[in-house]
Amino acid sequence: MAPTTQEDVSGSSSRAGRRRRRRTPVSDRSAEAQPEAAPTSQRAAPTTQDEVSGSRSRAGHRRRIPVSDRSAEAQPEAAPSSQRGKRKASPERSSAASQRRRRKAPLEPSEDKRQKRTAKKRKRTDEKKAASSKGEEAAATTSASPGASHASSSSEASSAASSPLRCPLPPAPAMGAGRNYDPAMEPAYEAYMDLSSKYHAKRKRQLQLVTLDRSKASSCMVNEKLQSVRESATKTVLQVAKVVLGFSSYVDGKLMARSSGFLIDWDERSKAGTVLTSARIICSKYSALSQWSGTDEYAPNAEIVAHLLDEDDATVPALLLHYDKHVNIALIKVEIELCAKIPSFSGDVIYGQEIFVLGRDEHQNLTIHHGRVQFMGPNKFQRHHYLFSGCVINQPSIGGPVIDLNGQVWGMANFPGTAFIPSSIILKCLDMWKKYQCIPRMHIGMKLSPIKFLDPIHVERIFRRCNVDSGLIVHEVSHGSVADELGVRPGDIIDSVNGEHIATTIELENLLMRICESHLDEGGVIGSCVDIPVGILHVRKGRKDPRHRSTLSLRLNVAEGVEAFTSGMHPFN
Repeated sequence: MAPTTQEDVSGSSSRAGRRRRRRTPVSDRSAEAQPEAAPTSQRAAPTTQDEVSGSRSRAGHRRRIPVSDRSAEAQPEAAPSSQRGKRKASPERSSAASQRRRRKAPLEPSEDKRQKRTAKKRKRTDEKKAASSKGEEAAATTSASPGASHASSSSEASSAASSPLRCPLPPAPAMGAGRNYDPAMEPAYEAYMDLSSKYHAKRKRQLQLVTLDRSKASSCMVNEKLQSVRESATKTVLQVAKVVLGFSSYVDGKLMARSSGFLIDWDERSKAGTVLTSARIICSKYSALSQWSGTDEYAPNAEIVAHLLDEDDATVPALLLHYDKHVNIALIKVEIELCAKIPSFSGDVIYGQEIFVLGRDEHQNLTIHHGRVQFMGPNKFQRHHYLFSGCVINQPSIGGPVIDLNGQVWGMANFPGTAFIPSSIILKCLDMWKKYQCIPRMHIGMKLSPIKFLDPIHVERIFRRCNVDSGLIVHEVSHGSVADELGVRPGDIIDSVNGEHIATTIELENLLMRICESHLDEGGVIGSCVDIPVGILHVRKGRKDPRHRSTLSLRLNVAEGVEAFTSGMHPFN
């Protein structure tokens, strides 16, 4: 060990000089040069003032000791035979040896605890992986049952063992000028990519939760025009939505049609409900051009299933009670638990009234369309019993209710487009079905349109020429019908039926069904005929009096089936 004080240095120099002058024998000098090896713990230099002063005093005493004594004192205790003749190890070698000894030394308590914690974490990770694999096997086992995907997603979403989602950070770039990639960082890069892949997969699963999934299209309720009534309208829509169901029909196991429907009656004892929907649910073939063609084909034996609104999206079989080809409605029986109040019907029609059309899409999500009752009548391709909402309705939403802001039902959506059947027609059909198990009506054999829906300029011109500002204009007469045989022609105006003034085709349809009901109540049967007086204004060009009025007696047949219209075809010579 090197001297640590000035006196030690000077003392060592003087002793060395005196040794050279006295020519100490080699054996003595070699013995003197081998000091006794101090323990490792005692090799450090003195660090306190007392230790330094003690070293100085010992050095002074050594200078006054005789040579013989000093030589004897300088001879250390004989070293072991294994260490004789070896040099004292350098500080670098000593440090390396001490490090090797430390490696072989027993673990520190803190390191031992750290290794135990690592082992516990590894064990917990293995347990989580085992639990995850068991959950996947259970999900695969139940995937064959209806609603299995929903159940598996629910169990996955409610897993209590799920760890918090944290986005991994990429490893820090390698330090050094001009270095963009360090091969030594390759394991860190691979670990980061693995963690990043797991993060995005878990994030994707989270976004599929019903509370976080916003992939569905927004409804009309977010429209700026509805902000003033959005709160009240939302409550109304959600209340009525509890009785709106989705339906699917199958023929030979193949999907035929989808539609919506809503409960109109429910028996508490049998837990069976009656659902009103469109007859399109069993329509296998229909005409895309005209509803008057009568060429639509129906499959009443088709399998119908109702999609319930429970958390499992279960389906139950539905029973077809009745369907009407002309009005295009169907009544279906479904066993279901009622969890909401059945809405009531509104009998009066107010044009311009704000309405909402509800339905279910192919995934049983609620569809909401906003519109107003249009001030218009049907064209020559549409039936007489339609009103129009002003909002386009898709196929799965057909059969859904048309409601107002108070939740009252104004009608049922029918056919793709804007048409709907008003509640006055629906109520009359339901009454007749309950009485006669059918919905009879009379076939009038004419296509009509109201004068009141025309432009005011056109209405004023008709009034000047015909002295009429209300009634139904004849657009077309069915070939071979009673009206055709009595001389009714396009352009004529019908202003009364059975002594009542008629302004719209909805009023005409309601009147014809009331006449049928009265006839059947008086003992009449399906297939019999009824004579109905009709007031007509014949409008002819070239006559001296173009406003010829007459009252015709139309003998109409009470029929249950659909009314088909036949256009007159004349051979070309």
